Amino acid sequence: MTLKELKIGESAVIDTVGGTGELRQHFLDMGLIPGEKVTLVKFAPMGDPMELQIHGYELTLRLDDAARIEITPAEAPAAAPARKAGRMVEHPGLGEGGRYHTKKGEHPLPDGTVLTFALAGNQNCGKTTLFNQLTGSNQHVGNFPGVTVDRKSGAIREHPDTEVTDLPGIYSMSPYSSEEIVTRQFIIGEKPTGIINIVDATNIERNLYLTMQLMELDTPMVLALNMMDEVRGNGGTININEMEAMLGIPVVPISAAKNEGVDELVDHAIHVAKYQERPGRMDFCGEDDHGGAVHRCIHGIIHLIEDHARAAGIPVRFAATKLVEGDPRIEEALKLDQNEKEMIEHIILQMEQ
Repeated sequence: MTLKELKIGESAVIDTVGGTGELRQHFLDMGLIPGEKVTLVKFAPMGDPMELQIHGYELTLRLDDAARIEITPAEAPAAAPARKAGRMVEHPGLGEGGRYHTKKGEHPLPDGTVLTFALAGNQNCGKTTLFNQLTGSNQHVGNFPGVTVDRKSGAIREHPDTEVTDLPGIYSMSPYSSEEIVTRQFIIGEKPTGIINIVDATNIERNLYLTMQLMELDTPMVLALNMMDEVRGNGGTININEMEAMLGIPVVPISAAKNEGVDELVDHAIHVAKYQERPGRMDFCGEDDHGGAVHRCIHGIIHLIEDHARAAGIPVRFAATKLVEGDPRIEEALKLDQNEKEMIEHIILQMEQ
Protein backbone atom coordinates (compact mmCIF):
# COMPACT_ATOMS: atom_id res chain seq x y z
CA MET A 1 0.00 0.00 0.00
CA THR A 2 1.28 3.47 -0.84
CA LEU A 3 0.76 6.80 0.87
CA LYS A 4 -1.33 7.89 -2.12
CA GLU A 5 -4.00 5.32 -1.15
CA LEU A 6 -4.47 6.63 2.40
CA LYS A 7 -7.92 8.07 3.21
CA ILE A 8 -8.68 11.28 5.12
CA GLY A 9 -8.31 10.76 8.87
CA GLU A 10 -6.37 7.51 8.49
CA SER A 11 -2.86 7.00 9.86
CA ALA A 12 -0.05 4.74 8.71
CA VAL A 13 3.58 3.91 9.38
CA ILE A 14 6.11 4.53 6.61
CA ASP A 15 7.82 1.33 5.44
CA THR A 16 10.03 2.41 2.54
CA VAL A 17 10.77 5.65 0.71
CA GLY A 18 11.14 5.40 -3.06
CA GLY A 19 12.66 7.75 -5.57
CA THR A 20 16.35 8.16 -6.33
CA GLY A 21 19.12 10.66 -5.74
CA GLU A 22 18.18 14.17 -4.64
CA LEU A 23 14.42 13.47 -4.81
CA ARG A 24 14.63 10.60 -2.31
CA GLN A 25 16.92 12.63 -0.05
CA HIS A 26 14.39 15.48 -0.19
CA PHE A 27 11.65 13.11 1.04
CA LEU A 28 13.87 12.06 3.95
CA ASP A 29 14.79 15.66 4.76
CA MET A 30 11.10 16.53 5.04
CA GLY A 31 10.71 13.87 7.73
CA LEU A 32 9.27 11.07 5.57
CA ILE A 33 11.47 8.36 7.01
CA PRO A 34 10.77 4.65 7.62
CA GLY A 35 9.13 3.93 10.96
CA GLU A 36 7.45 7.34 11.31
CA LYS A 37 3.69 7.71 11.68
CA VAL A 38 1.83 9.89 9.19
CA THR A 39 -1.83 10.99 9.09
CA LEU A 40 -3.76 12.24 6.05
CA VAL A 41 -5.48 15.53 6.95
CA LYS A 42 -7.10 16.59 3.67
CA PHE A 43 -6.75 16.96 -0.09
CA ALA A 44 -6.57 20.20 -2.05
CA PRO A 45 -9.87 21.25 -3.72
CA MET A 46 -8.76 19.69 -7.03
CA GLY A 47 -7.62 16.50 -5.29
CA ASP A 48 -3.87 17.16 -5.52
CA PRO A 49 -1.71 17.73 -3.47
CA MET A 50 -2.50 16.08 -0.13
CA GLU A 51 -1.87 17.54 3.33
CA LEU A 52 -0.25 15.22 5.86
CA GLN A 53 0.61 15.49 9.53
CA ILE A 54 3.96 14.07 10.60
CA HIS A 55 6.27 14.95 13.51
CA GLY A 56 3.57 17.33 14.76
CA TYR A 57 3.54 19.57 11.69
CA GLU A 58 1.65 19.75 8.38
CA LEU A 59 3.34 18.70 5.15
CA THR A 60 2.00 19.09 1.60
CA LEU A 61 2.88 16.33 -0.85
CA ARG A 62 1.96 15.70 -4.48
CA LEU A 63 0.11 12.47 -5.23
CA ASP A 64 2.81 11.34 -7.67
CA ASP A 65 5.36 11.66 -4.88
CA ALA A 66 3.05 9.97 -2.35
CA ALA A 67 2.84 6.97 -4.68
CA ARG A 68 6.59 6.39 -4.16
CA ILE A 69 6.20 5.84 -0.40
CA GLU A 70 5.15 2.42 0.93
CA ILE A 71 3.11 2.35 4.16
CA THR A 72 1.39 0.02 6.62
CA PRO A 73 -1.91 1.10 8.26
CA ALA A 74 -1.30 2.12 11.87
CA GLU A 75 -2.96 0.54 14.87
CA ALA A 76 -4.72 2.63 17.51
CA PRO A 77 -2.09 4.26 19.75
CA ALA A 78 -1.66 3.08 23.32
CA ALA A 79 -2.18 5.54 26.17
CA ALA A 80 0.96 7.55 26.86
CA PRO A 81 2.54 7.03 30.30
CA ALA A 82 2.31 9.91 32.76
CA ARG A 83 5.32 12.20 32.70
CA LYS A 84 7.31 12.93 35.82
CA ALA A 85 7.47 16.56 36.78
CA GLY A 86 10.95 18.00 36.33
CA ARG A 87 12.62 20.49 38.63
CA MET A 88 12.77 23.90 36.98
CA VAL A 89 15.99 25.88 37.35
CA GLU A 90 16.87 29.35 36.14
CA HIS A 91 18.54 29.64 32.75
CA PRO A 92 22.21 30.66 33.20
CA GLY A 93 23.33 33.98 31.78
CA LEU A 94 26.70 34.73 30.25
CA GLY A 95 28.31 35.35 33.63
CA GLU A 96 26.55 32.48 35.43
CA GLY A 97 27.93 29.38 33.79
CA GLY A 98 26.63 30.07 30.32
CA ARG A 99 30.09 30.57 28.80
CA TYR A 100 31.52 27.90 26.54
CA HIS A 101 35.22 28.60 26.99
CA THR A 102 37.72 29.16 29.78
CA LYS A 103 39.52 32.43 30.42
CA LYS A 104 42.80 30.74 29.56
CA GLY A 105 41.47 29.63 26.18
CA GLU A 106 40.10 33.01 25.10
CA HIS A 107 41.08 34.15 21.61
CA PRO A 108 38.65 36.99 20.84
CA LEU A 109 38.45 38.54 17.40
CA PRO A 110 40.17 41.94 17.17
CA ASP A 111 38.15 44.96 18.26
CA GLY A 112 36.35 46.56 15.34
CA THR A 113 35.84 43.26 13.50
CA VAL A 114 32.41 43.21 11.86
CA LEU A 115 30.55 40.21 13.27
CA THR A 116 28.51 38.59 10.51
CA PHE A 117 25.63 36.24 11.30
CA ALA A 118 23.58 33.79 9.25
CA LEU A 119 19.97 33.63 10.47
CA ALA A 120 18.80 30.12 9.53
CA GLY A 121 15.76 28.00 10.28
CA ASN A 122 12.83 26.02 8.93
CA GLN A 123 9.98 27.66 7.09
CA ASN A 124 7.22 29.21 9.24
CA CYS A 125 9.30 29.27 12.44
CA GLY A 126 9.20 33.07 12.92
CA LYS A 127 12.54 33.78 11.25
CA THR A 128 11.48 36.94 9.42
CA THR A 129 9.81 38.27 12.58
CA LEU A 130 13.04 37.73 14.51
CA PHE A 131 15.07 39.38 11.73
CA ASN A 132 12.87 42.47 11.94
CA GLN A 133 13.22 42.55 15.73
CA LEU A 134 17.00 42.28 15.45
CA THR A 135 17.52 44.90 12.75
CA GLY A 136 14.51 47.23 12.83
CA SER A 137 14.84 49.60 9.88
CA ASN A 138 18.58 48.89 9.55
CA GLN A 139 18.16 46.46 6.66
CA HIS A 140 18.61 46.32 2.91
CA VAL A 141 17.34 43.91 0.26
CA GLY A 142 19.20 42.41 -2.70
CA ASN A 143 19.59 39.05 -4.40
CA PHE A 144 21.90 36.12 -3.88
CA PRO A 145 24.29 35.65 -6.84
CA GLY A 146 22.86 33.69 -9.76
CA VAL A 147 19.35 33.18 -8.34
CA THR A 148 16.17 35.19 -7.81
CA VAL A 149 16.07 34.48 -4.06
CA ASP A 150 15.90 37.70 -2.01
CA ARG A 151 18.81 38.50 0.29
CA LYS A 152 17.94 40.64 3.32
CA SER A 153 20.73 41.90 5.55
CA GLY A 154 21.09 44.48 8.29
CA ALA A 155 22.95 45.52 11.41
CA ILE A 156 21.64 44.50 14.83
CA ARG A 157 20.12 47.45 16.67
CA GLU A 158 22.69 49.32 18.79
CA HIS A 159 25.45 47.10 17.38
CA PRO A 160 26.70 48.82 14.20
CA ASP A 161 29.67 46.44 13.86
CA THR A 162 27.35 43.51 13.07
CA GLU A 163 25.47 42.24 10.04
CA VAL A 164 22.72 39.61 10.02
CA THR A 165 21.66 37.92 6.78
CA ASP A 166 18.16 36.42 6.74
CA LEU A 167 18.62 33.14 4.84
CA PRO A 168 15.68 31.39 3.11
CA GLY A 169 13.62 29.00 5.22
CA ILE A 170 14.82 25.43 4.60
CA TYR A 171 14.41 21.94 6.06
CA SER A 172 17.97 20.71 5.52
CA MET A 173 21.38 21.53 4.05
CA SER A 174 20.88 19.12 1.14
CA PRO A 175 20.95 21.03 -2.18
CA TYR A 176 17.53 20.11 -3.61
CA SER A 177 15.89 23.55 -3.86
CA SER A 178 17.43 26.91 -4.79
CA GLU A 179 16.83 28.07 -1.21
CA GLU A 180 18.87 25.18 0.19
CA ILE A 181 21.66 25.79 -2.34
CA VAL A 182 21.79 29.50 -1.44
CA THR A 183 21.92 28.81 2.30
CA ARG A 184 24.68 26.24 2.00
CA GLN A 185 26.77 28.38 -0.33
CA PHE A 186 26.43 31.37 1.99
CA ILE A 187 27.52 29.56 5.16
CA ILE A 188 30.33 27.55 3.56
CA GLY A 189 31.46 30.19 1.06
CA GLU A 190 31.07 33.48 2.94
CA LYS A 191 31.92 31.94 6.33
CA PRO A 192 29.91 34.12 8.74
CA THR A 193 31.42 34.57 12.19
CA GLY A 194 28.28 33.09 13.76
CA ILE A 195 24.97 31.33 13.11
CA ILE A 196 21.66 32.17 14.77
CA ASN A 197 19.51 29.07 14.36
CA ILE A 198 15.84 29.76 15.08
CA VAL A 199 13.79 26.74 16.15
CA ASP A 200 10.02 26.39 16.61
CA ALA A 201 9.64 25.41 20.28
CA THR A 202 6.27 23.78 19.53
CA ASN A 203 7.94 21.35 17.10
CA ILE A 204 11.48 20.84 18.36
CA GLU A 205 12.06 17.34 16.95
CA ARG A 206 11.39 18.39 13.36
CA ASN A 207 13.47 21.57 13.60
CA LEU A 208 16.51 19.93 15.20
CA TYR A 209 17.20 17.99 11.99
CA LEU A 210 18.51 21.22 10.45
CA THR A 211 20.20 22.20 13.72
CA MET A 212 22.34 19.05 13.68
CA GLN A 213 23.48 19.78 10.13
CA LEU A 214 24.33 23.39 10.98
CA MET A 215 26.39 22.22 13.95
CA GLU A 216 28.46 20.02 11.64
CA LEU A 217 29.64 23.20 9.89
CA ASP A 218 31.76 23.96 13.00
CA THR A 219 30.70 27.62 13.10
CA PRO A 220 29.97 29.48 16.38
CA MET A 221 26.24 29.09 16.90
CA VAL A 222 23.38 29.99 19.21
CA LEU A 223 19.91 28.42 19.14
CA ALA A 224 16.90 30.73 19.44
CA LEU A 225 14.01 28.67 20.81
CA ASN A 226 11.08 30.65 19.42
CA MET A 227 7.34 30.61 20.24
CA MET A 228 7.96 29.88 23.90
CA ASP A 229 4.84 31.91 24.69
CA GLU A 230 2.78 29.27 22.85
CA VAL A 231 4.50 26.47 24.77
CA ARG A 232 3.66 28.15 28.08
CA GLY A 233 0.12 28.89 26.91
CA ASN A 234 -0.41 25.19 26.24
CA GLY A 235 0.88 24.28 29.71
CA GLY A 236 4.20 22.93 28.43
CA THR A 237 7.75 23.39 29.68
CA ILE A 238 11.19 22.86 28.15
CA ASN A 239 14.33 22.17 30.18
CA ILE A 240 16.63 24.70 28.53
CA ASN A 241 19.67 23.79 30.63
CA GLU A 242 19.43 20.11 29.71
CA MET A 243 18.97 21.00 26.05
CA GLU A 244 22.11 23.17 26.17
CA ALA A 245 24.09 20.38 27.80
CA MET A 246 22.98 17.85 25.19
CA LEU A 247 23.70 20.08 22.19
CA GLY A 248 26.79 21.91 23.44
CA ILE A 249 25.58 25.32 22.22
CA PRO A 250 23.76 28.19 23.95
CA VAL A 251 19.96 27.84 23.84
CA VAL A 252 17.93 31.01 24.44
CA PRO A 253 14.13 30.89 24.88
CA ILE A 254 12.42 33.73 23.00
CA SER A 255 9.14 34.94 21.57
CA ALA A 256 10.03 36.94 18.47
CA ALA A 257 6.46 38.18 18.01
CA LYS A 258 6.45 39.68 21.53
CA ASN A 259 10.14 40.69 21.53
CA GLU A 260 10.77 38.50 24.58
CA GLY A 261 14.29 37.19 25.15
CA VAL A 262 15.69 38.89 22.03
CA ASP A 263 18.17 41.03 24.00
CA GLU A 264 19.57 37.94 25.73
CA LEU A 265 19.79 36.20 22.34
CA VAL A 266 21.82 39.11 20.94
CA ASP A 267 24.19 39.00 23.93
CA HIS A 268 24.82 35.28 23.44
CA ALA A 269 25.18 35.57 19.65
CA ILE A 270 27.73 38.39 19.88
CA HIS A 271 29.59 36.51 22.61
CA VAL A 272 30.00 33.23 20.71
CA ALA A 273 30.98 35.10 17.53
CA LYS A 274 33.44 37.42 19.30
CA TYR A 275 35.17 34.53 21.09
CA GLN A 276 34.65 32.03 18.24
CA GLU A 277 33.03 29.45 20.52
CA ARG A 278 32.28 26.53 18.24
CA PRO A 279 29.70 23.82 19.02
CA GLY A 280 30.89 21.68 21.90
CA ARG A 281 29.55 18.55 20.24
CA MET A 282 29.09 17.46 16.64
CA ASP A 283 29.30 13.69 16.91
CA PHE A 284 25.85 12.33 17.72
CA CYS A 285 26.34 8.88 16.18
CA GLY A 286 26.98 6.55 19.09
CA GLU A 287 29.06 3.40 18.86
CA ASP A 288 26.03 1.47 20.14
CA ASP A 289 23.63 2.68 17.42
CA HIS A 290 23.04 -0.08 14.85
CA GLY A 291 26.13 -1.87 16.08
CA GLY A 292 28.23 1.24 15.52
CA ALA A 293 27.89 0.95 11.73
CA VAL A 294 27.02 4.62 11.12
CA HIS A 295 29.74 5.76 13.53
CA ARG A 296 32.42 3.69 11.79
CA CYS A 297 31.24 4.75 8.33
CA ILE A 298 31.32 8.50 8.99
CA HIS A 299 34.63 8.41 10.82
CA GLY A 300 36.20 6.17 8.19
CA ILE A 301 35.26 8.68 5.49
CA ILE A 302 36.49 11.59 7.64
CA HIS A 303 39.98 10.09 7.81
CA LEU A 304 39.96 9.52 4.05
CA ILE A 305 38.86 13.01 2.96
CA GLU A 306 40.36 15.23 5.67
CA ASP A 307 43.01 16.81 3.42
CA HIS A 308 40.54 17.29 0.56
CA ALA A 309 37.99 18.98 2.83
CA ARG A 310 40.60 21.33 4.26
CA ALA A 311 41.75 22.32 0.76
CA ALA A 312 38.15 22.92 -0.36
CA GLY A 313 37.29 24.93 2.76
CA ILE A 314 34.48 22.55 3.73
CA PRO A 315 34.08 21.30 7.33
CA VAL A 316 35.17 17.67 7.24
CA ARG A 317 32.35 16.24 9.36
CA PHE A 318 29.75 17.97 7.17
CA ALA A 319 31.49 16.76 4.01
CA ALA A 320 31.59 13.16 5.27
CA THR A 321 27.88 12.99 6.12
CA LYS A 322 26.97 14.52 2.76
CA LEU A 323 29.07 11.92 0.95
CA VAL A 324 27.13 9.22 2.80
CA GLU A 325 23.94 10.84 1.44
CA GLY A 326 25.40 10.76 -2.08
CA ASP A 327 25.73 14.53 -2.50
CA PRO A 328 27.32 15.06 -5.96
CA ARG A 329 28.24 18.72 -5.31
CA ILE A 330 30.34 17.84 -2.28
CA GLU A 331 32.00 14.98 -4.16
CA GLU A 332 32.90 17.36 -6.99
CA ALA A 333 34.17 20.07 -4.62
CA LEU A 334 36.48 17.62 -2.84
CA LYS A 335 38.14 16.58 -6.14
CA LEU A 336 38.37 12.92 -5.16
CA ASP A 337 40.17 10.50 -7.46
CA GLN A 338 38.53 7.28 -8.67
CA ASN A 339 40.27 5.13 -6.07
CA GLU A 340 39.03 7.34 -3.23
CA LYS A 341 35.49 7.31 -4.61
CA GLU A 342 35.53 3.51 -4.72
CA MET A 343 36.85 3.32 -1.16
CA ILE A 344 34.06 5.61 0.06
CA GLU A 345 31.46 3.55 -1.79
CA HIS A 346 32.85 0.41 -0.14
CA ILE A 347 32.67 2.01 3.33
CA ILE A 348 29.04 3.00 2.75
CA LEU A 349 28.12 -0.47 1.50
CA GLN A 350 29.63 -1.99 4.65
CA MET A 351 27.47 0.33 6.76
CA GLU A 352 24.29 -0.65 4.89
CA GLN A 353 24.84 -4.41 5.19
